[in-house]
This record gives sequence, C-alpha cells and structure tokens, in this order.
Amino acid sequence: MIALNILAVAIGVGLFFTLLLTQTLGLAAGGLVVPGYVALQLTDPLSLAITLVAALITYLIVRVIASFAIIYGRRQTIIMILTGYLIAGLMDLFLGNIVNWVDLQMIAGGGDAQAQVATLESSFMMSIMESSIVGYIIPGLIAIWFDRQGVLQTLCGLAVTAVLVRLALIIIMPESLQMYEASQAFQMPGW
Repeated sequence: MIALNILAVAIGVGLFFTLLLTQTLGLAAGGLVVPGYVALQLTDPLSLAITLVAALITYLIVRVIASFAIIYGRRQTIIMILTGYLIAGLMDLFLGNIVNWVDLQMIAGGGDAQAQVATLESSFMMSIMESSIVGYIIPGLIAIWFDRQGVLQTLCGLAVTAVLVRLALIIIMPESLQMYEASQAFQMPGW
C-alpha cells in the first residue's frame, strides 16, 4: 500500500477542479493551491473565517496603498502576499496571546479555579483557542483574486471548489482524511 500525503493529494485534486471551474464558468478559486488547503479545513469554520478576514484586510490595505502608489503586476502580487503574510502572523500572534492570557488568568486565580476552568472549557473559548490561520501565504493569494475578479466571485468559486475537493477526498481516501482530522484535533496552538 502506497501512503500518500493528504495535503499533496488535496492540492492536486484542487488544481483539477480549479481548472474545471475556470474553463467552464470563468471563475478562479482564489489561487491554484488554495482550494486544497481550504478543503482540509472545512470542518473548522472559525479558522476559515479568520483566514478570510485576513485576506479581506490584506485586500483593503493594498487597495489603500494603491491609491498612493503605483502598484500593478509582479509588484502588486508580492505586496499582496507579503501583506497577507504579515496580517496572518499578527492574527496568529493575537490568537496565541488569548491562549496565554487565559492561562495566566487560571494561574492567578486562587480559590476561584473551578469557575475559571469552566470558563476555559466553554465551547466558544475552546473554539478560539483551537483556531489558527489556514496558512500564512493563503490570505495573500485569496486577496490577489479579490482584487482581480471581485470578493463575491472569488468566495463563490472558492466555496464550490473546496467542497468538490473535500467530496473527492472523501471518495478517494477516506481513511487518510480521518487520520488527518484526528491528528489536527489533538494540536492546540499555544499549549
């Protein structure tokens, strides 16, 4: 039995569906590798939301910069990816600081520890602590396509393509997908 890397397969299937979507409907899915990464994170909607917010912030920042400077072509691509990288890093740092703040609050509380553990175990707080950016480059790639074809069109193309990739992964390699999700469930940033 050949062991395949689930991320490599997801990216390959994503390339196929991106090509199919582009040729049939003329919509891009936010970059060539983005649907594969997003398809693997569809079970974590908060991480996807954080990534899309980072992409939107990146897009808006570069649009503001473009109103003062001439940005096009390769320069625009590099600035989008670099800005997306910085925004993703800052958002990841912010999420890590939330985890550290909660840890410090639990240590600082003496007799109130049970109440603080209950706060920590709340579903909202746990979902924030488990969330992270999908990838540092992904927000910049999505922001490039926000600029090229529009926010709504890019989001629709990305949603369709990511769901198709996810369905293909469920059909092609369900065991590997389950093992990947199980491994992701035990990774908590900041702990």
